[in-house]
Amino acid sequence: MDIDGIPSSSNDEYVADGLECVSLKFVRNVDEIEDAEAYAPEYVYQHFGENENIVGYKNFSLTIVYSEATMKCYPIIKYDKKMDEAKEGVQADDIMIKLKDQLPVEQMEMQVESLDEFRAVLAKEDNFKPYGELIAKFSSGGKDFQIYKNEDSNPEFERYLTRTQTLALWYIHAAEYTDTSDDKWMHFFIYEARRRTDGVDGNTYALAGYCSLYRYYGYPERIRPRIAQILLLPQYRECGIGASFLNRIYKDLATMKEVMDVTAEDPADGFLYLRDYVEALNLSTLSEFSPEKLKEGFTEEMYTAANKAFKTNKRQARRIYEILRLRSIGKKDEAALKAFRLDVKKRLDIPMRRTDKDWKKINAALDEEEINQVAASTLSNEEKMKQLQQLYEAEVELYKKTIERMDKYPKII
Repeated sequence: MDIDGIPSSSNDEYVADGLECVSLKFVRNVDEIEDAEAYAPEYVYQHFGENENIVGYKNFSLTIVYSEATMKCYPIIKYDKKMDEAKEGVQADDIMIKLKDQLPVEQMEMQVESLDEFRAVLAKEDNFKPYGELIAKFSSGGKDFQIYKNEDSNPEFERYLTRTQTLALWYIHAAEYTDTSDDKWMHFFIYEARRRTDGVDGNTYALAGYCSLYRYYGYPERIRPRIAQILLLPQYRECGIGASFLNRIYKDLATMKEVMDVTAEDPADGFLYLRDYVEALNLSTLSEFSPEKLKEGFTEEMYTAANKAFKTNKRQARRIYEILRLRSIGKKDEAALKAFRLDVKKRLDIPMRRTDKDWKKINAALDEEEINQVAASTLSNEEKMKQLQQLYEAEVELYKKTIERMDKYPKII
């Protein structure tokens, strides 16, 4: 083999695929570690390099066990045999060092190295209290959830925030820690709240997810919050919790007069799908988005109503209009479908008709869709029409996924 400098004559059994051998667990006491469900990360390259391989151990496994409230962790490393480094001429990966290299300097103590240390950490879990202001409560699947907002900062909260964001390295592509010294950040946390069973009044808490937004300036004295990170822990996915969390974040932001609109930074496909579902259900309640008005085309009144009620930005309002218009069309209404298709293609064609001068002004802000459209603009008319059709079909495929979810789950918890 020839991985990380290991000669090709070496034995492949000493190279492990990080995505297959690394897992995460979340517990409240040490007795839960053995039987707790293990969750695979989506990325390991920030810890183990671009090829995501771990070198030097036979039958290797790494389990990162997190305390479910305070987000401190205990790595459990297992393997049958370590590579003979002198014979292979290559040094085995130092797992603990690689993990610690991704922790901020001030958070080295969050990772403990012995079971006794972790037991001492877990002994304090029941005393954890969420930071910030409680803004919402709801129940789902027999579980109670609470959402907290934190707009201010202090050293204790900053340390906690950093610990939670270590999860992003495993689940968000190109994730980075937020700058805790910048007061323009605001954060939302969602917890599962459980009544204490030890005779003490109150709840214990398990982190279910978090969302970090940056408050950009909006003229003249307003702000434009942009979602930089949103993460739902794996054990709380695919049960409607994410939609409830995002929806309540939107509702809270909608009460803030200084908020102009809400955007998202480089949204992943999973978030796009979640946002489309939440906003489509919300905007469908507005009279401006009634089926009768949808078939007349997108209007400034639609955007104004969406922005006033839900702080929806103009681009997203247009996207939701298209989703709702498609949803309102009967399966056999060919005329309505044709009108819809022409309307969407007209919108997709706009970037293709920009001049070179226009593109110089916006080149730094191009997204992937616009790059494809620029490429299409250099094609012949026939090729351009083909490209437009492909773009249209890709959009409609995403829209149909959202519509199916809306039909199956017409209400957010």
